[in-house]
Amino acid sequence: MNALLKEVELRSENPDWKSLEFQTLYFGGGTPSVLSPGSLKLITGAISDSFRFKDSGQNTYFREATIEVNPEDVTKESLRGWRGAGFNRLSIGVQSFCDSQLEWMNRKHSAEEAFAAVKLAHEAGFNRISIDLIYGLPQFDAEWEKTVDIALGLPVDHISCYALTIEPRTVLGRRVAKGLEVEMPDERIEDDYRYICGSAKSAGFDHYEVSNWARGEAGRAIHNAGYWSGAPYLGLGAGAHGFIDNKRYANVSNNPKYISTLGSSELPVIEEVLSKRDRCNEALMTGLRTEAGVNFESLEKQWGYNPAKLNNTVFNNWVLDGGLVQSQLNTGSNFRIPEAKWLIGDLIASDLFVT
Repeated sequence: MNALLKEVELRSENPDWKSLEFQTLYFGGGTPSVLSPGSLKLITGAISDSFRFKDSGQNTYFREATIEVNPEDVTKESLRGWRGAGFNRLSIGVQSFCDSQLEWMNRKHSAEEAFAAVKLAHEAGFNRISIDLIYGLPQFDAEWEKTVDIALGLPVDHISCYALTIEPRTVLGRRVAKGLEVEMPDERIEDDYRYICGSAKSAGFDHYEVSNWARGEAGRAIHNAGYWSGAPYLGLGAGAHGFIDNKRYANVSNNPKYISTLGSSELPVIEEVLSKRDRCNEALMTGLRTEAGVNFESLEKQWGYNPAKLNNTVFNNWVLDGGLVQSQLNTGSNFRIPEAKWLIGDLIASDLFVT
């Protein structure tokens, strides 16, 4: 806590950060809900006192303030505490509404607890609730379909869905390597993705980014949109990343090193300066993850590169194959990846990278 508050103080002395007007706050990248409401309020208070925020017109510090929470941490008392600390949006790590899958993932909560957590949060006055789900899990009796159907019937305005990722140095990764577990085939993953796409659309959700669905414009994550559009962002805490003026930094992820460095009134940071080519490729990659897509001429004006011209054959091939289509959200000058091809979006984007 002391180290984090010290980082807030040191960052606020930088004129670049001091001059910015922030819109959002996001507590995530771990389990911030384990902190007491008092500790959370201390942090949000220090941040709001140290930086400039747009007036939200609400009794909160921020236009959008999100905290990631686990279902088992959601109680009437914790909900009051989160609201008191200035949070007006919850991101609940549900993952699945099927007990067999939750047990397989070694989650502490049950499907019933996850369901109750969303209901309780809504009753406590949280009108902005997002839930995370994971597809591509081992399943029986259409468990993914059950999870999606339950999720769409809850009072949530946002759903994030991610394919199961098996990392080699995890318990699951080692079990797969030993043949004790089997990765789901691509066909299963595609079927799961298609189901959430179709069901969410029928339920009135907009598929505005490859992994994110929102119930109307008001349900969209303002914070995440900042990453996709290349806006500056301030990262605080061990392992946090930030970005401003073509410069990205990363805090050391080792807690003792983070604490000791800040104890000496120094920032535990490594910096990377991005070239115009880097910025162009990143704008291409993040833009193609959204329903708005990218405007290649705008990329050229801003960064000096037009991937569609420089990789003209590749670009035309993807257009002919249906991997790139003109966006319906504007006059047609933007190209996007259609929903049916979003699962191979990284391949399409990387094919167009400026090298």
